[in-house]
Amino acid sequence: MADEVVLLDFWPSPFGMRLRIALAEKGVKYEYKDEDLRNKSPLLLQSNPVHKKIPVLIHNGKPVCESVIALQYIDE
Repeated sequence: MADEVVLLDFWPSPFGMRLRIALAEKGVKYEYKDEDLRNKSPLLLQSNPVHKKIPVLIHNGKPVCESVIALQYIDE
């Protein structure tokens, strides 16, 4: 996993924490964007238009939603 990686998350989320740990274990550098769940950012709404939930992992502009799927993506 290389290039541009962005994680949209809310800091106390255990699901986002799993992704942060996985990214750290793999040594992947990423940009962390803390989301306000009451006032969701346009990037979050664009990246996850159906559920509008965090966490969302964005790799080179391609969003990966759902923490378990994102974990599998990071592992590959």
